[in-house]
Amino acid sequence: MSAKAVGSAIGINLFAIVLGIIFGDLLGPKASALAFLGWFPVAIMKGLASPLLFLAILHGMMSDEISGRGARRLFITCGINALAAMSIAMLLVDLLKPGLSLTQLVQGVMNHSSDVAVAPVKQVTWYEALKSLIPESVLGPFVNNNVPAILVLALLFGFAVRRAGLSEAVPEVWFLRLRNVVQVALSIVAQMMMVLMTIMPIAIFAAVAKATGEHGVGVFRGLGYYVVICIGGMILQIAIIYQAWIRLWAARSLMQFWRAARRPVVFAFGVNSSLATLPATLAALNDLNVKPGSSRLGACIGTNFNNDGILLYEVAAVMMLAQAAGLDWSIGHQLWIAMVCVLATFGVGGFPEAGIIALALVLSTAGLPAEILPLLLPVDWVVARMRSATNVVSDMTVSLVIDAESGSQKST
Repeated sequence: MSAKAVGSAIGINLFAIVLGIIFGDLLGPKASALAFLGWFPVAIMKGLASPLLFLAILHGMMSDEISGRGARRLFITCGINALAAMSIAMLLVDLLKPGLSLTQLVQGVMNHSSDVAVAPVKQVTWYEALKSLIPESVLGPFVNNNVPAILVLALLFGFAVRRAGLSEAVPEVWFLRLRNVVQVALSIVAQMMMVLMTIMPIAIFAAVAKATGEHGVGVFRGLGYYVVICIGGMILQIAIIYQAWIRLWAARSLMQFWRAARRPVVFAFGVNSSLATLPATLAALNDLNVKPGSSRLGACIGTNFNNDGILLYEVAAVMMLAQAAGLDWSIGHQLWIAMVCVLATFGVGGFPEAGIIALALVLSTAGLPAEILPLLLPVDWVVARMRSATNVVSDMTVSLVIDAESGSQKST
């Protein structure tokens, strides 16, 4: 995406926000009638999120390169990064309690809609958590947006198909054809999401107008805290976790890394997609003398599992919304919701607005109404770009770690 196109996209979103504030101020409480325009694309997105998650995981499972020592290093590194992202998000929200600044917005949704009610606080036991992983039917998890069960179905189906189709040195013909079908289906669902993205400024306008009309312009101060926490957490993840991997484990020069990473990071911030940035990411890794196998594994395959930007955002967002709704979650309950966030990020990180897509699934699991989601749209386009940039840095970092383990010559 060119700088002109990026500027145009940002300009449209800013125009939608300004227009929403003007209309909200003029209409007052009557602006609540615009709520449908804000909820409509989110509702469709929520319906498409489950098949997108299933297809993305299945496509990753059917990849030729998910095997061997490199794959184990990939998953170990991704696991450590995910744990760090979860910890940073939980620590920031629990210590600073930014959700209290969103109380007026969230309670406004609940008070003005008879169909919206937060489920009573229920402390989930680990037995119940494990039970939710077991699907009672094939279609049930998709109907109920049960993220853990969808993941289990995708992994089971992917493992079975992989074992049958890759049992020989050469993949079976039917396996290759099925993989192509899955890839086409994934592309179709992704294109449907892209169509929804084109009307997202309308949803942003409606959400801003409704919030302004009901609560006044001052209500956006709470969204400002939301943005600061999300972006601040991602900056900490990059500055502490990734740079520690790069300097201490991969023994690379941070100056050289950031000189190479500058272009893909800026590109990802513009297009709001780590998947679309992949060619620039691979070029940057080549400039860092990373072996092609390490680059493909860390950036091409790893992008399906290594979505720390989305994960950190999801954990922080759902915790803040829970605080705003007055839910008092125990540490154990927070950890369970964080694990659900991990599952919801698998495979969707390359798509624009992947964070909103995954968060739509997580909210239902957390017992929070998805009707809250449009409230985040006025500022999510800013947070989303930081999510994509974080994911690109993560992909590059994982590639460097894998390359160091493979015995590649390091440059210092």
